Amino acid sequence: MRLPRLSIHLLLATAVFLGAASSGFAAEPIPCLLAGGISFAPVDLLPEVLRGKITDTPPTFDMEGLKFIPLRRFANAIAAPLTWAPQTQTMTVQTQAGAVSFRAWPNLEFWKQPRITALVGFAPVTVAATCVRVIDGDTIELDDGERVRYIGMDTPETKHPYKPVEAFGHEARAANRKLVEGRRVTLEYDVEKRDRYRRLLAYVYVGDTFVNAELLAQGYAQTSTYPPNVRYALMFNSIQRHAREAHKGLWGASDSADDTASQSAGKYLGSKRSDIYHYPTCKWALKISPHNAIWFDSAAQARKAGYRPCRVCKPPQ
Repeated sequence: MRLPRLSIHLLLATAVFLGAASSGFAAEPIPCLLAGGISFAPVDLLPEVLRGKITDTPPTFDMEGLKFIPLRRFANAIAAPLTWAPQTQTMTVQTQAGAVSFRAWPNLEFWKQPRITALVGFAPVTVAATCVRVIDGDTIELDDGERVRYIGMDTPETKHPYKPVEAFGHEARAANRKLVEGRRVTLEYDVEKRDRYRRLLAYVYVGDTFVNAELLAQGYAQTSTYPPNVRYALMFNSIQRHAREAHKGLWGASDSADDTASQSAGKYLGSKRSDIYHYPTCKWALKISPHNAIWFDSAAQARKAGYRPCRVCKPPQ
């Protein structure tokens, strides 16, 4: 008996559905948040076989009620091959139970995905404007005369009335100009809309590029968090960690090749200006300048040097 074309389509669709259900994996790609060139996967949407493999390394973080993990770093940590298809912004992680696919979405598009909206119901508040002038690496001027200070990051000074031009200040300003000057930008606000200087406080986008995150990813900015505007603070910490480990921008400056080698080998981080050691992912460790960084292979080595454990990240004593 010859089945009608519609019946054949229904049978094929049912087979695909049952195959996906039997493996425990979703038939459609899991949406990931793409920022600063890094894809962050929502832990709640991962198959159980992957969720069970999550440890403290790489670190997870919470944002708008969802827990995220850097996807590529996670795949490397569990030795699961990951392939990337740039044409479709799709990644595939190969597990023993089968393949899991992910789709990378730029920040503003990510929050619009139905599966994400169903979980958090969060929609960023945005406005459009035109950037007519870049003042420095983290401040711009709009066509209506408003000045905008980027949230969650800080670049070396070039225009401070009482400070000289700082190292990498010109490079940070040039990177910002390349991204936004003369371009149409989208501003996303957080809780507090203005600072004490009456500047607008915003996350800034040009097309799909999250400018705040991109400057951190290129190593031209450091994280700088001022509550209550903390929406992307933990994600920014993760992006900065990647830039730091890759010695990008200001993180590439070191006193010697030996310093660079010690940075890649150490487990705990201290500063020449304090007597405290941290996990490298600690919010206080991320504020330590490369020139002041001291790395330790063990907690015992840090204690021997006169350092004590951080009370925030609580490394071993």
